[in-house]
Amino acid sequence: MRKKHLCSSAFILGIGALFLFLLAACNSTKPVPTLEAVLAEGRYLGHITTEFAAEGCPFILKYMDGGEEKYLIPVQLEEQYQLNGLQLEFGFHFSRIMQGDCQKGQPAVLEMVEVR
Repeated sequence: MRKKHLCSSAFILGIGALFLFLLAACNSTKPVPTLEAVLAEGRYLGHITTEFAAEGCPFILKYMDGGEEKYLIPVQLEEQYQLNGLQLEFGFHFSRIMQGDCQKGQPAVLEMVEVR
């Protein structure tokens, strides 16, 4: 009879320990990576804006680089990305192509564009 009591006590103790372990695992907090840490090197996060259309810039890509706000004039921007406020993750290289009257940034060819 005593052996049966010990087995059930060990079982209850084991279940209690498992419950505490699961409870502790669920309540642990993981540090949330910053946006810059998530992006691979050479990748940026920005958004398309039409706020400079009156200055001859129908679509500008506004992004942050090292805490500084910068602007790109996307060369041959695909129609699917020509939406005011659309947030993009992208890479780019600068271009020498002139983009009409727009003076609000540097012309650039976007690479590996993903909508965020």
